[in-house]
Amino acid sequence: MVGEATLLIVISTVAQTFVLSITLIVFLLQFRGEERSIKASSYQSLIGRYNDLVSKLIDEPALSLFSTAFTPSESAQKTTKEDALVYSYILLVYGIIEEAFLLYEKRWIGEDDWQQWCTFLAKISKRPMFSTVHEMVSGTFDRRFEEYVQDKILARGTGTGA
Repeated sequence: MVGEATLLIVISTVAQTFVLSITLIVFLLQFRGEERSIKASSYQSLIGRYNDLVSKLIDEPALSLFSTAFTPSESAQKTTKEDALVYSYILLVYGIIEEAFLLYEKRWIGEDDWQQWCTFLAKISKRPMFSTVHEMVSGTFDRRFEEYVQDKILARGTGTGA
């Protein structure tokens, strides 16, 4: 009788330990998921503020960061207000499409949605100033996105890419 009681206590203790362990693992996984969501939300908020800044540059041409051309050979050449405005719009589009790229990379948007953004990017990249903006921002956007633009979009436009 005492042996059966001890066995039941041991089985009960093992079962409770198992259930508690599973519960802790579930809480840990939930916490990690929430932490990732908070990080992603924070980054998206940062990107949103960046896009707001570029929008402000469009609304207030006097604040333009693009008062001079970007390439070293053109460094002393002044750009027109219209060119500065176009540069700002292209930079805004570039940033927004980078956001879509990052969401696609995280599998938060599907292939069909990403292909629509790619089509938009391919059309925008045909603008003469696009390559200049791409070169100017090199190293300031997600490296994978910059490489994607260089390899898949700009190379395609020159006939050197797939």
